[in-house]
Amino acid sequence: MTQITLNIPDNELGFFLKLIEKFNYEPLINDFSVNQEMKELLDERRNSSVEEDYVAWEEVKKQIRFKSNNEL
Repeated sequence: MTQITLNIPDNELGFFLKLIEKFNYEPLINDFSVNQEMKELLDERRNSSVEEDYVAWEEVKKQIRFKSNNEL
C-alpha cells in the first residue's frame, strides 16, 4: 500500500474533495479521544502558561528533528 499526505489550502479543499470523489479512495479517520485526566492536565498547563514563554510555530518547526531508520 502507498500512503500519500497532502497539504491542501483551506480555500481549495472543496475543489480537491470533488476531484477525488472520482477516484476510489479510503478516507482516514482520526479517532482521537481525551480522557478526563488528560483534560485536567491540559487545563492546568493552559492556566499556568505565560505568554512570554510562547514560541512561534515557525520557530518550533525549525527545531524538529526526525530520526533516520538507522537511528531507531
